[in-house]
Amino acid sequence: MGVLEKVRRWIDGETAELVLEEAARNAQVKPRSEAEEFVVTIAREIEAIIQREMLPLPQGTTIIPTEYNVFLSEADDKEWHGIKRRGLEQGLYHILAERAREIAGKKKLETRSFVIQLRVDGTLEQGKVRVMHSWEDSESSKTGVLKRPQSLDTNPSLGQISSRQTKQAQQSPAPAYVPPRQPAQQSKPFDPTQQPTAVKLPVVRSDDGEVMTNVRPRATEIYKLEIWRGGVRQSVLPIYSPEVTVGRGSRSRPVDVALTGDAEVSRQHLKVATDGQGKYWAVNLGKNPASIGGYELPEGQLVPLTPGTNLVVCSYVLRVQPRS
Repeated sequence: MGVLEKVRRWIDGETAELVLEEAARNAQVKPRSEAEEFVVTIAREIEAIIQREMLPLPQGTTIIPTEYNVFLSEADDKEWHGIKRRGLEQGLYHILAERAREIAGKKKLETRSFVIQLRVDGTLEQGKVRVMHSWEDSESSKTGVLKRPQSLDTNPSLGQISSRQTKQAQQSPAPAYVPPRQPAQQSKPFDPTQQPTAVKLPVVRSDDGEVMTNVRPRATEIYKLEIWRGGVRQSVLPIYSPEVTVGRGSRSRPVDVALTGDAEVSRQHLKVATDGQGKYWAVNLGKNPASIGGYELPEGQLVPLTPGTNLVVCSYVLRVQPRS
């Protein structure tokens, strides 16, 4: 009996004795571990939402919600991290994709893909889960603003954020962000009789008369930006511009550093700037919070950023890595 078939029977509520008896007889499978029981608990919660929210369409197809945010207790969140966490998300996706097709029956399931994300709810007891669904695509133009726990929590290896630190940050406001002034340009009145003059660019030739290649100066790396999620470093990006935008991004609002897969991240959530002399700043542009070292950033204000300090953007953690 395959894994999908076993999980389907567990979700259907068949007695553990029947499943274990058949498994032991056919494949000598051991009884379910605590981890397997936890997977089944989450799968049942999500399947209940699929059955309740599944929407039949007139053309004979059906659709289901496209996003499922699974909230775990703090203890379970620490237990399921790194590769184990990604394995849980991927395993749930494959199991429930098969289950959704079974529930749809003869009707074609028009929803081609959905997202399962694990989050933290400090009010939950260990072993308990809470699932919230959404019909919005995680890559859509809207930001899913979700209710966040009072204490923001990150992976222990990256530092922890407490509500006390957030309160201290609110009592110590950061300096207001003042955009740099642009030099005033005096515009001349338009003269329709005056035609624009084309400027001929000089052609550089070698000693033998051939046209030489115009070599442009290469972009210089200013610093690197580490991208962390779930306690795992996702990438290290070289930054060539003194100012970059960070967010989920979209066609209408592109970003320099894309943080995908988190509906709480705004299309343009953050701006990171540097003077090129070792000083860095961050500006929160998003609907949901961002914080530096546990201190929440006021919206629209320029806040100093020390290299190596955790810059938390929803489920992501960023770190500035100066050029050595």
